[in-house]
Amino acid sequence: MATPPRLLDERQRMTSIILIVYTTQYRKGGAQFRQVAETLAREKRSLGMAVRCVAVERKIALQTLLKQLKGDGQLLAEFHFVGHAGIYGPMWGSTEYPEQFSPYELRQLEFPWAIEAKAYFHACRTAPWFAPYFARQQQVTSYGYHWYTTFSAQPDRYRFPGKQKPHRPLYAFGSPGRKSHGWGATFKKVIGKMAAEPWKEFSPSAEPVDTSYNEVAKLYAATFADITVRRDEFAWLRGHLPQDAVLRVLDVGCGNGSLLKALLPQLDSGVGVDVSEGLLLQAKKVAEENPQLSFYRIEGPTLPLPDHSVDVAISLLSFRYLDWDPMLVELMRVLKPNGKLLVVDMVTAPVTLSEYPQLLRSKLRHYQDRKRRPEFYSKLRQLVTHPGWAHMLKFNPIRSLREMQTYLESRFPGRKAEIINVGLHSRILAFDSGPVSNYQPGSTQYP
Repeated sequence: MATPPRLLDERQRMTSIILIVYTTQYRKGGAQFRQVAETLAREKRSLGMAVRCVAVERKIALQTLLKQLKGDGQLLAEFHFVGHAGIYGPMWGSTEYPEQFSPYELRQLEFPWAIEAKAYFHACRTAPWFAPYFARQQQVTSYGYHWYTTFSAQPDRYRFPGKQKPHRPLYAFGSPGRKSHGWGATFKKVIGKMAAEPWKEFSPSAEPVDTSYNEVAKLYAATFADITVRRDEFAWLRGHLPQDAVLRVLDVGCGNGSLLKALLPQLDSGVGVDVSEGLLLQAKKVAEENPQLSFYRIEGPTLPLPDHSVDVAISLLSFRYLDWDPMLVELMRVLKPNGKLLVVDMVTAPVTLSEYPQLLRSKLRHYQDRKRRPEFYSKLRQLVTHPGWAHMLKFNPIRSLREMQTYLESRFPGRKAEIINVGLHSRILAFDSGPVSNYQPGSTQYP
């Protein structure tokens, strides 16, 4: 006999809790995050709700906690994260060794959700990409903020929190500030006229979303048929390949295969992998004329190569899309102990005063290139103005300089990222891991 809906609801209420997790070790603000989480916990308990509020500093600690809840038969009516976030979601670990769940890892996380559960992310910039992605993958209504978060003594508008005291209420919410809106926003905060940003709500959707380059594959292949048009990036990569050996190279995010084609004089063989079927169709045309090259489609952080079979792995303008920790585990498996990883990618960061000479040099080279290669820039304009390009970028945002730089440098201690090109709001980062035997793995367990 089926259980009546009323009894099901009652049973769920008896086993459901609100889980509030916060971080204290990643960058500054740890004490305030604890206070915000404790304020939230007190307010939820005053409404008669069962609440668990706990500091969770590492990814593996959250995985362990979720398994414990599931084993204890507890369901999550609400999940709250209080802490720092990058564009791809909450940050864990420390500044010296940052951690973040990759899209692949987020899909694998098993939250014991209650019926009509909700997830709230009290952290900077969680609305543009992370909260909608989380809603789709976990099938729960999710909430985030578009702007950077601020600490406040009031929940609905900014009020200077003053000196911290135990049990004094403290809140964190999205708000325009000096970083995003200039000094005018700071003035509004000071005079008490800055209201809290309302939560941005994202409902779960089961509809599949193509986040790859498929829609613009032909335009992309035509634009970058000759990858050497990326003059700075190609010169850096070629200069960091071992010069005294014939190499087996892996291109992660190979696109149309033009990079491996351009590197052929230095290769014994090359393997390219990508998620886009459309781009791989173009790459396989390259392989038909160059039998030393082969291309494969991958889904998730799995590489179709044997252990220790690659001298150099390259990620050119694709590292931002990868599942960082899981993919690094795979790359360390397929690279030889003295092999290396080369990363060149675009990152976001406003230009600093000391970088203006480099910015001017970059602008001058760009101007010269436009005069030298008008056909390329015409094709590039067609590519970046195509609606499919904007759609792809919506689901694959560019990472920040700090996010990518600290990640790579923490995984390969002693190695430093370089900036090889500077724009007003972005730059090109380049990183040579050196021998991958120096790799420092994290503590996360992968399914």
